[in-house]
Amino acid sequence: MREDPVDGEELTVIVRVAAQGPDGGVGEVTDEAIERVIDNIEAAGATVEDSLRFGSLRVRLSQDQIDDICEISDIASIETDNTIGLSGDAGEDL
Repeated sequence: MREDPVDGEELTVIVRVAAQGPDGGVGEVTDEAIERVIDNIEAAGATVEDSLRFGSLRVRLSQDQIDDICEISDIASIETDNTIGLSGDAGEDL
């Protein structure tokens, strides 16, 4: 999807916000980091549909917005929505 996006095709992804420690190391996901990521996602034109557990967000975007979302700092990972389900489908990492 990222290498060959279909113009106007929408998808839902799960964005996991990076945990941040006191000296830049591994720590907890802070509310400030989540809000910063939400603001940047919305500024890129995507929609945050839901806040999930463990610092994750359900985001609706078009395939041509994937690169913009991937450039946002404070994001640990982005996966298609199917990877979170319990159906056994491994989904696709972006």
